[in-house]
Amino acid sequence: MLVKLPKAVSADDYMAAVKAGSLFPEGALDYSGPGLTSPGETAEMWLRVDPGQYIIICWNSGHAKTTPVHPFTVEEVGADDNRTPKEDLVLKLFDSRFELEGNLHKGVQVIRIETPGPSIHEVDIFRLHEGRTVADLNGWRKQQGHGPAPAQALGGALDSHDVSRVAWLRKEFTSGRYALHCEMPVTNTELTHADVGMVREIEIKE
Repeated sequence: MLVKLPKAVSADDYMAAVKAGSLFPEGALDYSGPGLTSPGETAEMWLRVDPGQYIIICWNSGHAKTTPVHPFTVEEVGADDNRTPKEDLVLKLFDSRFELEGNLHKGVQVIRIETPGPSIHEVDIFRLHEGRTVADLNGWRKQQGHGPAPAQALGGALDSHDVSRVAWLRKEFTSGRYALHCEMPVTNTELTHADVGMVREIEIKE
């Protein structure tokens, strides 16, 4: 995930808040990121960022507290790179559901990912292994990925504090059964959005 730090807050300050238990340290802004990817997978994302100080952090399986973050700066003046990719379909992240405008099919596709909300959401894209189900995937993620994986994680789009922010993901798809999965926490509970129904299975045929 890309996180924009507030002024006068260092990467060390941010990490101190994380290690104290904060999922959203005060003043820092989540700027999305390409989501979960299994070993050997890649994910290609296009995302607008604003000038400022950032870190790259991984929130999976406790990595946020154990893996050093990578700080970087987005300069005010630089290469003009505002031309957005041409999408093949649009994925909208509404409260408790995913909506697709267009169809996933075999081959390389560019997905425009929007969050009409009103809540913050994210999406991870999984390709289910033969004989495994969405319920298996939910259980595996609840265990923070411990044990044999029921699916291959292909990337996605993590949450953004600005729900109007749009991301584009380019990915090659093969035939099989896929799951769209939102793992944002439900406030003041141990549940995730996937637990309350924000998961969707899609089949891509030969």
